Amino acid sequence: MLKHIKQGIVIIKTAWLRNLNYRFTLIMYRAGEIVELLVLILMWTAIYSGGAGVIKGFTLNEMITYVLIGNLCSLAVRNFLPAYVSRDIVEGRLSMFLVRPIPYIKYIFFNEFGRTFMSTALSLLTQTVVILFFLDKFIFNGNVIYLLLIITMIFLAFVIELLIGFLIGTIAFWTDETEALQVTIDRIKRFFSGGYFPLSLLPMTLATASIYLPFAYSFYFPAQLYLKKISVHDGLIGLGVQVIWIIILSGILHMVWKKGLKKYEASGS
Repeated sequence: MLKHIKQGIVIIKTAWLRNLNYRFTLIMYRAGEIVELLVLILMWTAIYSGGAGVIKGFTLNEMITYVLIGNLCSLAVRNFLPAYVSRDIVEGRLSMFLVRPIPYIKYIFFNEFGRTFMSTALSLLTQTVVILFFLDKFIFNGNVIYLLLIITMIFLAFVIELLIGFLIGTIAFWTDETEALQVTIDRIKRFFSGGYFPLSLLPMTLATASIYLPFAYSFYFPAQLYLKKISVHDGLIGLGVQVIWIIILSGILHMVWKKGLKKYEASGS
């Protein structure tokens, strides 16, 4: 166990230091995130300025808080695994890991954590600064039980996003054209996570279905819990749904990875 931890720490440090070479890229991405967040806030402010005091149970302050908290949670769980996994497969770099003592899946998870650590930390910092500019409209929730539930949900959402990202990347075992599919899946994920608007604004059928999908737990559910629009009991049920999805996705990844490796090795890569 200690050996695995030491290996993980080394991989994380190496990825973190490598990421320092791309400081300009980090800054530009953060700037884009701030602009996107401000556009969402301005859009909802304009919608409410038409005289609508409450939209589907949301006041303007609640909607702004929803956007701010939801984006904060979304940034904490994101990853860029699909692009890196698919690239390693297509370019043949996966072959190096097949003869190394550390499994590729273990390496790529640790590497992704280290690679995204700085960008995620900076994103959370910039998002927090934006929140400070909207303190007069921001709703505070200091309930420890709710906050602990949200943190647990975010951690499980992080694991789910890693598994989904890795699965998307393995598409490269069967086709080199993966970028368009990755973009499409990302948009579907954002829609069903509540990233564009609260899922409660959707038709009842879609809103209900989204509860049983894994995406809502990276944005909609944490934000709703923060606003106390979801009870602690429902939040615990949500954690159960997340655990089930982790088990399902782990099983699917195991099967897909085994089949993909057979095809990869058979092709002589």
